[in-house]
This record gives sequence, structure tokens and C-alpha cells, in this order.
Amino acid sequence: MSRKRRQGKKESSARELDRIYEGIDILDALLVEAGAEVDGKGAIARLAAAIAERRPASEVIPSLFPTEPRFASSEYARRLYGNLFGVWDLLLAGRSPEDLARARTPAPAPAREEFAFDQEGPPRYRLPPRGSVSGDVVPFEVVEGTWQMLQSLPEKELKRRLDRYENTLSELAAWPDLLEGLSDEARDALDQLCFELAQMFDQAFGDRFGEVRLVDLETADPDQAERLQPYAVDFLEEALDEEEEEEGGLASSERRAVAAAGRRAIVAMTRAVRQA
Repeated sequence: MSRKRRQGKKESSARELDRIYEGIDILDALLVEAGAEVDGKGAIARLAAAIAERRPASEVIPSLFPTEPRFASSEYARRLYGNLFGVWDLLLAGRSPEDLARARTPAPAPAREEFAFDQEGPPRYRLPPRGSVSGDVVPFEVVEGTWQMLQSLPEKELKRRLDRYENTLSELAAWPDLLEGLSDEARDALDQLCFELAQMFDQAFGDRFGEVRLVDLETADPDQAERLQPYAVDFLEEALDEEEEEEGGLASSERRAVAAAGRRAIVAMTRAVRQA
């Protein structure tokens, strides 16, 4: 699992990249200007192949250039990368490489929250409609599909979701900063996990998922989390495995503390789901 870290409260956000594909003619011109070894059709084909081979965009895009790309200004660089990531998003959303190679005008960014993939592509999960899950257990396909969907969102949409999260679930969003004994790195990890878990609950239960109260977070029994939400707990543990393995990642003791807090958050979120 590879998770995109959102802009946290302790980080200054850089100017967002507009992930918009403007058409094959503009992509061709931008690639020539930057010294790429392929034209637009070649770049689209390589991006499509990378998706089929389950390789990230950050790996394949640099390979389009035999040497360091050259740009007349930072705006040219932003426009080229915006077009390439725009193509990437459209491929993930199910557009064919042939269609994109024929496009002569800007293609609207995909607005769907679900992505269709061929069997040879990444093992993605189609999200059910928001709020369509009965009961109070977040299903496996919602857990997997939601974090994969978050990975694919443009930064602007990710920021919109973060703003909504901090406004509608303010006590949950503030909770990591209120816990004692955690380093900044541990707080950031817990903050990220609470946001992602809340997105899963929101996708599953929609308006039935209400405010997560601070008192419920403080009194939740972490040992109940696995019984209540087995798939969400699996996600939590896998995400923390990734955090621990990263260079300069969480120490074992901090990982345990974040895991316990994350399980408490899962229990409190379950309490916040109203019965239909």
C-alpha cells in the first residue's frame, strides 16, 4: 500500500498543480520544448503501460527524458507536468490511450469517485454509492476503494475534502493535537489516519455518519476495534507498517501508541454511525 500524505496543519502547502490534459497538440509541443525522447502519443502509451504494470507515475514520467528536462520557465514545467498527470488521471478513470491520443481540446478532469480498470491493471475496487452500506461495518471494498480513490484525487479535491473533514468532524480532527506524549511525526501519522478512516466511514454510511465526539474518543476501548471494524483495523495496521518502514519513520513505541489511538478512533467512529 502506498499512501499519499495530505498537506498537514504543520506544513505549508505549495502551489497546486493543475492536472489538466489540454490535448495532443499541446502535449506534443511541451514535450519537444522540454527535450523528451517521445511525442505525446508515446508518452500516453508509456503511462498506460505503467498503469498496467502497477508502476507509479513518479517512476515513469522521468523516463520520458534522456537527460534532465529543460524548461524556459517554471510555468512551462508546471504546464507539462499538469498535462502528464492529467493524462494519468484520465487513464485511471477508464479513458483509452487511443482516445487521449486523438484529443485536440482540453479534457475535463474525471469527477467520478470510482475508477474502472482492466483485469491487467492495478487491483482496484469499485466504490458503492456514498451512504449505500447498511449496518455499521465498513466493508472491505469500501476500505480498499476509498484509500485508492484518495490516492488518485487531484490536490484541489483532496484539499476540499480535508476542509470539509475539519469543519464537520472538528473534534476528531483536533484530537491528535490533544494527545500527550506523541512526537510531531506520530501526531501527523495519526492525523492522516483519522482523516482517511473518516473518509471510509463517510463513503459507506453517508449522512448516517455523524459527529465523532471527543468524549467518545477518550473513553473508547481500543480492544473492541477489531471486533467492530475488522477491515478498517487491517488498513490501520498496514498503514503503520508502511510508516515504520520508511526512513526516519515511527519508532516501535510510537507505532504502538498511534495504533492504540487509531483503534480508539475506529471505535468512536463506529459509535457515530446512526442506525437507518
